[in-house]
Amino acid sequence: MKNELAFYYRALRYRYRVDPQEIQFLSKNLKRGEVAVDIGCHKGAYLYWMKRAVGAKGRVWGFEPQRKLYDYLQEHVGHKPGITIEHLGVSDQPGELSLQVPISKRGTSPGASFSAPNLGESRVEQVQVVTLDNYFAELDQPIRFLKIDVEGHELSVLKGAQQILSQHHPTILMECENRHLAQGSVADVFGYLLDLGYQGQFFGGNGLQPLAEFDAAMHQQQGEGRFWEAAGYVNNFAFHQPKLI
Repeated sequence: MKNELAFYYRALRYRYRVDPQEIQFLSKNLKRGEVAVDIGCHKGAYLYWMKRAVGAKGRVWGFEPQRKLYDYLQEHVGHKPGITIEHLGVSDQPGELSLQVPISKRGTSPGASFSAPNLGESRVEQVQVVTLDNYFAELDQPIRFLKIDVEGHELSVLKGAQQILSQHHPTILMECENRHLAQGSVADVFGYLLDLGYQGQFFGGNGLQPLAEFDAAMHQQQGEGRFWEAAGYVNNFAFHQPKLI
């Protein structure tokens, strides 16, 4: 019972304190009966609101590569109708990848990554990975929403979903930061979506703002300590196909 309450408390905390703009965006862009996918679920705060948005007839898939977090999600939401939790990573090729998990007392970390550099002291989990295009090849309805939180592996996830992006045109809510990228920059990730006809925005202090106004030197300024927690730091972005709205 205590763990169950902690799960719902976390979901409420994200809705009203941690990421209120992002959860509101998610809820606005998902309708009853639709399909949504959460890539990098962590402890399921976004997953919870995705299922609330699509309702009893909607379907939500969650991909979580950390085994302990997968088990946690299975315990709390995996048994519920319309929710499928997979202990899988998502990339641009199927196979197996090494997941670096920063050492923590709880044995899990929101910073776990297949590709981020400079994670410090960490351990490795070998994880099976899939592409979204292959995994959902037989899905009988379009995917309408993707939430992506993969600590530097964003471009690989998107490349493995090219057919879905081109045919289903899902709305995308994505964390993307230069500090997580081993090579290239967030501009490379954004450029891939822009070339597919997407338009982007970022979540700033004054709400959603045009991607054209994003400046990594200012909005993702790096420095000493936990610089990503500084006021004005931007890490979350929204993309949509404008002609379909």
